[in-house]
Amino acid sequence: MSSSTFPNNPLPPLWETFQTLQDALRMANKAVSTVRLRVAEKPDCQHELFKYQQHLLNHNRALQIPEQSNAAKLIEDAQKENQDLFILGLWAAFERFLRSYLQHKGEALQQTVTPTTLANSLYQHFAKEVEYWRPAEMLDFLKDSLFAMAEGRKLIGVAKQVLEYRDWVAHGKNPGKLPAAPAIKPKDVYACLNEIVTTLLMHYP
Repeated sequence: MSSSTFPNNPLPPLWETFQTLQDALRMANKAVSTVRLRVAEKPDCQHELFKYQQHLLNHNRALQIPEQSNAAKLIEDAQKENQDLFILGLWAAFERFLRSYLQHKGEALQQTVTPTTLANSLYQHFAKEVEYWRPAEMLDFLKDSLFAMAEGRKLIGVAKQVLEYRDWVAHGKNPGKLPAAPAIKPKDVYACLNEIVTTLLMHYP
């Protein structure tokens, strides 16, 4: 990967999209609450509430969600699902960035190793191997280098908790394998991974 094609921080756009969808779901929840309040005040609004919930439940059926779910429960579930999908997507973007970043740094092999044929072969092998490095190994590599200070090591520790939660979500949320930090928040996930990416970009190229 040449320096001219190395990507910028890919995380902020994902965070903005997540916030937009969460705001939309909160607005939907507020609308449901407003309709329920009107029903409580005016019984003749019952038909309006029924139509609104039926619309959401029809959407549910397309997603194979049980019909007994009410509108508020649907929105609550959607908010949680959006959070988990956000963490999955954010980690995927972070991991791809990290692999690409390390591959870019490895280009130095082509400039320092001689002869050229050996340098090119060595770099190609390195770049290929980076694709198979385990995420935890890459985090350990960062912890022992750019994040060796106390605050940096703490940051990498949080990133490992994010990875654990990401794996738990990706593998079906097995209750028997609930991660040690199940209450991890999207805002904290973004802050952690974004700080790591920002730090790496400070040392680019």
